[in-house]
Amino acid sequence: MTYSVQWHEEAVSDLQKIDRQKQKKIIARIKNYLSKDPIGLGKPLKGISRGLYRYRYGPYRVIYAIDRESAIILILKIADRKDVYQNPVNEN
Repeated sequence: MTYSVQWHEEAVSDLQKIDRQKQKKIIARIKNYLSKDPIGLGKPLKGISRGLYRYRYGPYRVIYAIDRESAIILILKIADRKDVYQNPVNEN
C-alpha cells in the first residue's frame, strides 16, 4: 500500500532552508521510499514526541505522523539531526 504524503507548513518552511539539490533528494526519498513503507523505514520516537516517527536521510531527519486508516503520512518537520529534536513538534 502506498501512503499519500501531506506537508505541514513548518516542514515546507524547513525544506526551503535546505540547499535546493538536497531538497530534491529528500522529496524523492519521501515519495519513492517512505510513502511505500513508513512504518518499516521509520523509527518511532519516544518521550514528548511519542506517536511520531523519524526517517533518516544523511544528516537530515524527517519527522512525521502516520494516519493508517486514511493511508496518509503527514510530514511535520525536516532538519539537521543536531537541530531537529530541540523544539518539540506541534501537530496542530
